[in-house]
Amino acid sequence: MDKIIELSLPEKCRILAVSDIHTHWQLFNRLLKKAKYDPQNDYLVIVGDILEHGSDNIKTLEYVKALCDKSDKAILLMGNNDIMCSRMAYHYDFKRFQQQFYRNEHNTFRQMANTLGYVDCWEGNWLEIREKVVEKYGELLSFIRELPMCLETEEYVFVHAGLEDRPDWRNTDDIYAITVPWFLRKENPTGKQLVFGHYPTYNYKRSNVTNLPIIDSEKKMICIDGGMTIKKACQMNMLIIDKCGVDYSHEIIWDTDVPKKTVLKEFSCDLKPVYIDWEKQDITIIEKNGYMTKLRDEYTGGEGYIPESEIWYFDEKPHVYQFMSSFPAVRKGERVSVFDEDETMSLVITENATVGWLPSDIIEK
Repeated sequence: MDKIIELSLPEKCRILAVSDIHTHWQLFNRLLKKAKYDPQNDYLVIVGDILEHGSDNIKTLEYVKALCDKSDKAILLMGNNDIMCSRMAYHYDFKRFQQQFYRNEHNTFRQMANTLGYVDCWEGNWLEIREKVVEKYGELLSFIRELPMCLETEEYVFVHAGLEDRPDWRNTDDIYAITVPWFLRKENPTGKQLVFGHYPTYNYKRSNVTNLPIIDSEKKMICIDGGMTIKKACQMNMLIIDKCGVDYSHEIIWDTDVPKKTVLKEFSCDLKPVYIDWEKQDITIIEKNGYMTKLRDEYTGGEGYIPESEIWYFDEKPHVYQFMSSFPAVRKGERVSVFDEDETMSLVITENATVGWLPSDIIEK
């Protein structure tokens, strides 16, 4: 890897780790306050991907840079969405530059160019756009370009996506370190607790229908990505590591960035959630029954229900990206985060972090 920070921790301290902010800096700020973050004594490790997939890239970059400037204990690691911005500023040829410029409206470099009046990127002025953006935002772009890939302490290693399974894991390829998928299914080569993000925990069966961090004690791996903007129902997780001598303990706090509403009456359902691996699935539609559709995953044999709106069709086949039959139990007065709602059902995250659907008529309007 291009740059690894080695850090020796004091006898007592906390490490606050968060990943995949994806421009939601205000939610990140709320978590810091909830954790009572102390920049003089706490270590803050942002495990990559503060940018893209959201509309507030510039403000997020300014906010995170200010945190790192304020305290040498605040460290931002490189993520695959972060590196895109500096590549557009300093490295890409015209073809790659244009592809990324038009990739989506949430492209960081494009938002920077928009503030200077550049809405379109034409072959004749792309170098001018790059020059003007670098001139105005050079300090922020340099900050991103120089980010480390990995942070290592006596007992912990932090990296955005994962590390190659090899004895000399510190020589992991940079691109692998920020892009490897499904890393929780791979091996930890470090012998230390390995903390990473990049892939939302909800993608894995062991998430148990939540976006909460997954702690694999056997492999000494901790995935903390709560799926911000990547998953329809998502949250931001913060892993708080408390060090006292040679002893370490973990605490998890989390929050969402959508309105919370009150449950008007108790609800429960006998159906159990059914996991669907979005990478390996073969979906058959069994029955369409009004709002809900019954499906079977031929790959696992699992059957369950999902709203018709959550079924996506490509390659002439249906696909789903949510657990089926996830209808969480809630109590009257409980506050739930509501991500999507219509007159029939609402997609929510409950107070115990379960993701699923509730009847809309039991939730306050």
